[in-house]
Amino acid sequence: MKHLSFICLLSAVLLYASCSFNTPTVVLVKKQRIYSYNQQGALTERLAVFMLLEDGDGRNDYKDLTLREDTTGLEWALHRENTVFLQETGYSKNAQWVGSNKFKYPRRFFPAGQYTLSASDLGGNKTETTFSLQAPQIITFLPFEFTLENEQWTLNITDSNACSSFSLIMLSADLQPLTVYQLQTNGTDRQNGALTMFENRPTDARYIQCFGENTDQSIGFLSTPLPLP
Repeated sequence: MKHLSFICLLSAVLLYASCSFNTPTVVLVKKQRIYSYNQQGALTERLAVFMLLEDGDGRNDYKDLTLREDTTGLEWALHRENTVFLQETGYSKNAQWVGSNKFKYPRRFFPAGQYTLSASDLGGNKTETTFSLQAPQIITFLPFEFTLENEQWTLNITDSNACSSFSLIMLSADLQPLTVYQLQTNGTDRQNGALTMFENRPTDARYIQCFGENTDQSIGFLSTPLPLP
């Protein structure tokens, strides 16, 4: 199965509406717990959930998506204007990833159990699939520290077993992701470099943050966005 980093799914491409006759089908589902610090310095969790949806009426036929916790019936509705879209090479031209990385549970962490993900198109056709979540790990801090001084960034890994890959994300003034740069790990707990090493840096980039994830991509970590010099 193709490797698709969840951080790539942060880039949104808005689409236009079309007519609908066929029922969409689910190809794959990906989910990931994402941990970060809030403004008060407390560790928070979001759930990233994406469905690879194929529709014979074209990608523009998508309308909305609903995530439901089966035990409680708690639901999160994701309308078209709030959906993140991504096309991945190797799949049908009518297939696209749809979802979000901003699902939040009212009691802080998503519990273990079964969840249902359903999507509908503009003609009212609906498809759904289920997935399960394992119990959340006890995580009290991010396994790395990311700092920026002038034009130099530093990644200090404090728990080398927690993450197998790292990326740096350039963000706009409203903290929307613009570009993702995969870091080449060198086996050490400390890496650094200059911002000038990143080619085609967006002119409207105003912040930078670091993203790390574990081997099976079930857990991700986002550092606090830092203003670019």
